[in-house]
Amino acid sequence: MIWDRRFIGLAEHVSTWSKDPSTKCGAVIVRPDKTIASLGFNGFPTKIVDVEEYLDAREVKYERVIHAEMNAILFMREPLMGFTMYVWPMLSCHRCAVHIIQAGITSVIAPHSPNPRWEDSMEITRGLLREANVNFREISANDTD
Repeated sequence: MIWDRRFIGLAEHVSTWSKDPSTKCGAVIVRPDKTIASLGFNGFPTKIVDVEEYLDAREVKYERVIHAEMNAILFMREPLMGFTMYVWPMLSCHRCAVHIIQAGITSVIAPHSPNPRWEDSMEITRGLLREANVNFREISANDTD
């Protein structure tokens, strides 16, 4: 449990690198030996400028943004079989979940953070992860080390 707290804390820190004014997300991919394999945060692709008017317009932002989980997967330079992904501030959306499954990640850990805007997508994620036998845990603020 102490490692989970450390890596969730790191995902939270990485989320602060996002320039998204409404939702800052972070992801950390960890090898089975507890070493960090990759980091990602939500943001525009490398060659797309972080223009404030795009970041403030939800529809325009959604057309351009890469989610933290996808950035962490795209930054990888090795196979992900058996790795764990830590996500902040909530469980991944269902679109990221299918990529997590396809990449071979076998565990996902995120804070339990009910969010009405994303709850339908997170429920689909839970179903997809169960169906693919990917372990997942949503930890609450009351969990102890």
